Amino acid sequence: MNWDKLLFWRWRFFDRRATHPRAKLIIEKRRCERVPAALPVFVYGRVRGETFSEYAETSNISAQGGAVILSAEIERSQALLITNLQTNEDLACRVARLAITEKGSILVGFEFLRPSPRYWSIDFSSGDLLSGPLR
Repeated sequence: MNWDKLLFWRWRFFDRRATHPRAKLIIEKRRCERVPAALPVFVYGRVRGETFSEYAETSNISAQGGAVILSAEIERSQALLITNLQTNEDLACRVARLAITEKGSILVGFEFLRPSPRYWSIDFSSGDLLSGPLR
């Protein structure tokens, strides 16, 4: 058996796959579009059996939830209560994602427990998401 020929074809196959343009793309699948928005919120929750509450500001929002930076050490799948301070509406959420920012803060991605597409007072169904609040 000619090992050089066999290894050449295998190496060429792997090399071709690694340099394929789509191989370098990382596609994030989301249920809906995110919108960068700094909206004031109040977050309630429990950490190690103790309640906490914290004023925060969203970094981005979507029809299913949002992201906020918190100082409390919370866990993934933890239940939270988020109050939109512009509308004074409360909504139950769960922590969907935790990430550490470059500054060492905790970025918390949360999702609503029930569908609430108008919670942020933005019409996410229209193409013009940055047009402002619903009327």
